[in-house]
Amino acid sequence: MAKILITESVHPIGPELLTAAGHTVVYADRDMDIIRREIVDADAVLVRIIELPGSLLATAKNLKIVSKHGVGYDNIDLDYCKSHGIAVTITPNANSLSVAEHAFTLMLTLAKNIIPVSNEYRTVGFAAKNHAPGIEMTGKTLGLIGMGRIGKHILHMCRDGLDMHVIVYDPYISEVPEGVEKVDDLSELLRRADVVTLHCLLTDETRKLIDRERLALMKPTALLINCARGPIVDEAALIEALENGRLAGAGLDVTDPEPVVPDSPLFKLPNVIVTPHYAPTTVESATRVSKIAAENINAVLAGQEPVGRIV
Repeated sequence: MAKILITESVHPIGPELLTAAGHTVVYADRDMDIIRREIVDADAVLVRIIELPGSLLATAKNLKIVSKHGVGYDNIDLDYCKSHGIAVTITPNANSLSVAEHAFTLMLTLAKNIIPVSNEYRTVGFAAKNHAPGIEMTGKTLGLIGMGRIGKHILHMCRDGLDMHVIVYDPYISEVPEGVEKVDDLSELLRRADVVTLHCLLTDETRKLIDRERLALMKPTALLINCARGPIVDEAALIEALENGRLAGAGLDVTDPEPVVPDSPLFKLPNVIVTPHYAPTTVESATRVSKIAAENINAVLAGQEPVGRIV
């Protein structure tokens, strides 16, 4: 029997699979005091976005696996895990469709002014009909930064659903689907795109990838969508561009810091939609991710090979 620490809430199917395998499950509910206390003798950790630095992992003397609930692993000290023989797994493809749909929805919601018009309708009545018109996205140019599983989903939604021209910037791929244009210069993508959507991992190379200089390259009519990681965008520079009319709008499911501070301009700007890292949160995705994350723990503890192993 092993002890499994679950740092944050997950769909119950995962814990059920763990207890069915004879393991003891401990819930921390994002409480760092509980996490620090219970990780000491935990055999496995199932984590969502709580930070697991080496200093914390070093206190876990029995730890055999860190199972990430999702695919982004920037909150886990991989170097420590690698040097101490701790497996690290992700849940590939389990929430990619949900995230892509969210990004697609943010794009259309911004383009159609849906939130401000809906709010105005409640306050001024039918006069809200005179709000500045939205724009059609059919035939526009999508700039896709990162063409992993999520990027591929939104590529198909925009290309096949809206007949958008898709430009891809991803230095780690050599081929793109038919009818899609790959560019090697990020600046070119930013200059040409009507919508830029981010679907890359957070690494040293991508931290503040979209900074003041790169934001200045974008069309003043362009939209920026970020459902990847907050620090990929220089948030202060983004706010400045939005306030000064150098960018038409932004749809953000992730921010830096996260959560957004209560007095952030992001909450006040009418051309911004902010959601609380909510893109993966669908019934279907939550079920798949929790199930795979738990199965990975059961596999490692049984001496079997998990899916999505990165360490």
